[in-house]
Amino acid sequence: MTPKVSTEYMRARRNEILVAATTVFSEKGFHAATLDDIATEAEISKGSIYVHFDSKEAMIDGLSQLWQTTDDEVFDAAEKEPRAIDGLAYVAKGIIRRMQRKDFNDSVRLGLFIWAEVLINPAVQKSQAKLAGEWLRRMHGLAVRAQEAGDIGPRYDPAAVVLFLGSVGQGLLIGVAWNYKSDQSNLERLVDSFLAGLRP
Repeated sequence: MTPKVSTEYMRARRNEILVAATTVFSEKGFHAATLDDIATEAEISKGSIYVHFDSKEAMIDGLSQLWQTTDDEVFDAAEKEPRAIDGLAYVAKGIIRRMQRKDFNDSVRLGLFIWAEVLINPAVQKSQAKLAGEWLRRMHGLAVRAQEAGDIGPRYDPAAVVLFLGSVGQGLLIGVAWNYKSDQSNLERLVDSFLAGLRP
């Protein structure tokens, strides 16, 4: 009789594989990395990977789901701020705070490889479009609320505000990959100055 495997065990094993995939993808790149490399990093058999993922693209989907969970937690907190403009600041500063974590470098390198893969791989493009679309939707909701509350002037398009903040965030992530150093408090003050400048 085959012993029953708990849902918690399966979830933990799946997450271990995704941690290993993050390490391998960030070191070797998406194309050069193999399932054998990931199995070795995770200290499991290649067959065990197939229980959870049938391809590297499926692993990117799994990672995207983890990133979506993190984004949801950030936005849930941001949307509880009494003023939506403070919610926008919370999200933007959250990117800066994440940059300070020592374990963030692998995620940044992986992100850059995925951005490149989006240009040529429809499966990866689909998962990343969903992730980015949800981020943009929730940021836009905060920006619209901030404008309705009078914290963003009528001459500023909420979509443009979101695009600008998102682009700055992406630029900061590239800076992490290139080992640029910047003081967290200075970056957060820049966020505050930008948002303050949007008032009527």
